[in-house]
Amino acid sequence: MATDPKRRAAGTCTQCGSVFAVRRSDDAVEPIGVRRCSCGNSSFDVLESEPIDPYATDG
Repeated sequence: MATDPKRRAAGTCTQCGSVFAVRRSDDAVEPIGVRRCSCGNSSFDVLESEPIDPYATDG
């Protein structure tokens, strides 16, 4: 079974803020390769970002 790359994201531990690669589903955010953060927490949020516009100017 292939993993859908669109379901992967960067995520943070909700307790200490450590960053992990996570897998998103409709009802869960799970870290890839570990079960818990090193702080013991098992709850993660997906880091959200806005798309970058390569043609935008700063001024």
